[in-house]
Amino acid sequence: MKPGLSGGPAHTPHSLPECLSEFLACLNDHRPLGVAVSGGSDSLGLLYGLAALLPAARLVALSVDHGLRPGSADEARWVKSRCRRLGIRHQTLKWDSGQPETGLQAAARAARYRLLAEASARLGLSAVLTAHTRDDQAETLAMRRARSASEDAPGLAGIPPATLFEGRMWVLRPLMGLPRIRFREFLRDKGVEDWIEDPSNNDPRFERVRVRTRFREEGAALDGPDGSQIAIARFRLASLAADFIDARCHVDADGLVRMRTSPDDAPEVTTAVLEALIDWCGGASRPLDRRGKATLAGFISSSAAAGDGGAISLGRTLIWRSGTCLALGRERRDVAGLSLEPGSWGVWDRRFRVHNLSRTSVLTVSGSENRGVMPCFSRDSRLSEADWGQEDGVVGGFVCQRLAGRSSHILPVQQLPVAQALARLAKLRPFPECPWANPLDIPALTAMKLR
Repeated sequence: MKPGLSGGPAHTPHSLPECLSEFLACLNDHRPLGVAVSGGSDSLGLLYGLAALLPAARLVALSVDHGLRPGSADEARWVKSRCRRLGIRHQTLKWDSGQPETGLQAAARAARYRLLAEASARLGLSAVLTAHTRDDQAETLAMRRARSASEDAPGLAGIPPATLFEGRMWVLRPLMGLPRIRFREFLRDKGVEDWIEDPSNNDPRFERVRVRTRFREEGAALDGPDGSQIAIARFRLASLAADFIDARCHVDADGLVRMRTSPDDAPEVTTAVLEALIDWCGGASRPLDRRGKATLAGFISSSAAAGDGGAISLGRTLIWRSGTCLALGRERRDVAGLSLEPGSWGVWDRRFRVHNLSRTSVLTVSGSENRGVMPCFSRDSRLSEADWGQEDGVVGGFVCQRLAGRSSHILPVQQLPVAQALARLAKLRPFPECPWANPLDIPALTAMKLR
């Protein structure tokens, strides 16, 4: 594999300019690129590297001010001054929603990507680039391995080279083949000797900092397994699962998914298909854990042998067999209602995004009595006749959009084929294609399946 393109192991790493040149040659969307810049050595290296290869008009630097430290606004201004020297547009995105007392890093990360997605849509960017390094990948894999009992768990694919957020923004990480030291060497060659050191990078309260410290103390090298082979295997399996969904699954009038099976089906493909359908039908917040996967595997083997009957409930989804077919639908428990004030929007049951277009009346969403538990809508007494117009898919003064499971929120590029198949099954718009033509560096197959 080519180092620098997919984060694969590299015995002789490319230089930063070489990695970026290879990456830019693989882009198929030539709108401006966003660059997430915090002012640290990694993001400054990415910014300066791109500035040397692209016209300034093709770049927009984006800095997120989380407001977590007294000097964060000054840091954003410092980045802006650097961008001004390079002739690059810069915007500061502020997190003003208030910070939680627990889970601070996770909340900050979610806010960061939400703000970047909003900016990307507003500015018409093709993607947003981040400066993740081989060091970041090694730290992430060390943390995930410590929590995983399986050698091929999905998380051990590591940080994806490309991720789609909220179905609208591709985040690309073109430099994960390079260690952090290469970024700093490149900056020094450019005469840049100063960058911002985030004090949280030395705070032992955070797991990543503890792992980084252990690596430094043990002199751990960055030439171990990088997760790329697991990512490629996951992509190939997702491609097979997508073909299966296209050929053997349909949605009936009640919103149930019907899936034809055969004794010759490969168990790993059947499992991948069912996990994707459970995610879509149930809207659970997390994928199946080890116990859930074991239960699913047992059901697949036992129900296939029995040939009829049998049912299980997993991930808020009820699955039952009838002859050679499986049926899947949302189980009836824990179906909460949703009340939307005029002009507001929300997500119902983690399966549908609903926007109340009325300016006068509240919209209430509840679960139907059909077997698929689809959304039902009602209005309060302030309903006006204008609320019940029909135009452009808007019925009754609201828009209701089906989500494609967790893929509608965060979609690693290796799962794109099966996410596109779910979109086709649900008759949704396809997910936007990845602007990086071959982020996983897989010959031939990728060109078709990443679209």
